Amino acid sequence: MTLDRRTVLNALVSVLEPLDYVYAFWEGGAAGFERADDWSDIDVQGIVHPDHVEDVFKTVDRVVENLGGDIARFRLPEPTWHGHSQCFYKLKDASPFLLIDLAIIKEDTEADKFDTWATHGVPQICFDKKGLIVEQKLEPDAQAKTILNRMEMLKELFEIFHILPMKETNRGNHVEAMAFYFGQTYRPMVEVLRMKHCPQRYNYATRYVYYDLPDDVVKRLERLIFMDPEQMEASVEEVSSWFWQVANSISREEIIKKLQSP
Repeated sequence: MTLDRRTVLNALVSVLEPLDYVYAFWEGGAAGFERADDWSDIDVQGIVHPDHVEDVFKTVDRVVENLGGDIARFRLPEPTWHGHSQCFYKLKDASPFLLIDLAIIKEDTEADKFDTWATHGVPQICFDKKGLIVEQKLEPDAQAKTILNRMEMLKELFEIFHILPMKETNRGNHVEAMAFYFGQTYRPMVEVLRMKHCPQRYNYATRYVYYDLPDDVVKRLERLIFMDPEQMEASVEEVSSWFWQVANSISREEIIKKLQSP
């Protein structure tokens, strides 16, 4: 039997909801943007009593076994970058894309709970016993200040490092050149484009560019990422010109206006 998304999600909810130390459980990721498809994982989060994180993982392990087991699982070493406990499960009887991506959040945590819906999408709530799933609004002034500070740093970094791909291209080291191009030339370009067009996710790099950036911008980015080594110099020159054009066009007022729009 090949497990589908709803079967796996229902199995998790049916076991976790009765537990008095699991207070809320919801699906995020692609589902939060109404974009879940055959290639989406099951991105779920739960808020639990601080003393029962490991109990929740043991319970989910049993759910996974009842679903046919897993091929592999990976528990992030702690402390994690986001401050929560997280584990990935690759199920035996499901599509390899239908991973369970489970984050367990302590009720008393001071870490980001992924509750800024403008950034992370609207949580698809499975249950919420204590009214804990509440939207945190972006603060446009504070976000704009953060973005503009980051942009000033980015301008300095780009001015110094964007030319590095040509150093290795001139040496015939095309693998190194491409690595430098992605990291020091192309990625900063994407970041300033996000600042201009999607400031709520300005630091998402290439993630969601097909949904967050205008079609003509994405088409141009595609052309600048798929190329032969002989095109490196022209690509670096085009990205450099485009970077400065975009970076110098961004204003605090424009950022705030976009953050305030629906």
